[in-house]
Amino acid sequence: MTIQSSLRRTAVRVLIPILHRRNFRFAGTQFSVDEGVLNPTLFRASLIFARECRRLAGEKSSDILELGCGCGLTSVVLTLDGHRVTAIDNSLPAIRNTRANAQTSNANVRAVCSDWDTALKSALKFDLVVTNPPFLPSRPPMLEQALWGGPDLEIVKAALAAAKRRIRPEGRILLLTSEQSGRSEVLGAIETTGLESVNNSVVRHWGERLHLDLLALFPCS
Repeated sequence: MTIQSSLRRTAVRVLIPILHRRNFRFAGTQFSVDEGVLNPTLFRASLIFARECRRLAGEKSSDILELGCGCGLTSVVLTLDGHRVTAIDNSLPAIRNTRANAQTSNANVRAVCSDWDTALKSALKFDLVVTNPPFLPSRPPMLEQALWGGPDLEIVKAALAAAKRRIRPEGRILLLTSEQSGRSEVLGAIETTGLESVNNSVVRHWGERLHLDLLALFPCS
């Protein structure tokens, strides 16, 4: 473990009791976060991701799939923006949290508890698939299921495979990862899945570089 990653782990343990907000507002909408569900006010990459998803989706109504919805932040605001959104998470508490936040906001989100896209009908496709999967390369001190990318980024690879199965031929995928994931490893996973990055933007957050990759199918895929 590097000194930087060790300091980051220590900072997480110290700051969580200070920064934790169970209830918060985002894009004019009220959200609550249940116990055991990743809290966007602590791990603010989720807020960055939600803003980029809204920008990318635009104003034209489209079919959107979120893989790994957590408390439902991104799915709810996209639905309120006029999109038709399916939200998936393999955590039942996260799905319940998403449904509660959607109900509070009168957002018609279809929230499904599923191991990636396995619960969806095979023919169901989307214009845009967005995913902020667990991407940390080592086990974190808390919320391992929501943060650790698994050995060799197997969670990121599984998210990419599910996203590829679900996009329409001209569709796009938005993937958020971190410099901690290993940029070459992430690009390798993208290529191996049969996808290509058509645009990459980098956002700095707490001294960390977050990568937002817009992906498309290879022409031969």
